[in-house]
Amino acid sequence: MKNQHRPLEMVTDGNRRFRGRTKHVGIDYVDLKGNNGRVTTILKDKIEYIDWKKQRNNEDKSW
Repeated sequence: MKNQHRPLEMVTDGNRRFRGRTKHVGIDYVDLKGNNGRVTTILKDKIEYIDWKKQRNNEDKSW
């Protein structure tokens, strides 16, 4: 998968927003590793849209 470990912002049903990087992608789920280190599993049928962010250098960590 070419977008693995790429930064993103994901919006789900109910307008919940998640920021982080893709960790694992399955048939019907996506695992996100947030900036705080926690892994969140989101079902694909609950995702409204994904805003892919650009890859950044290690010096620029803030969003």
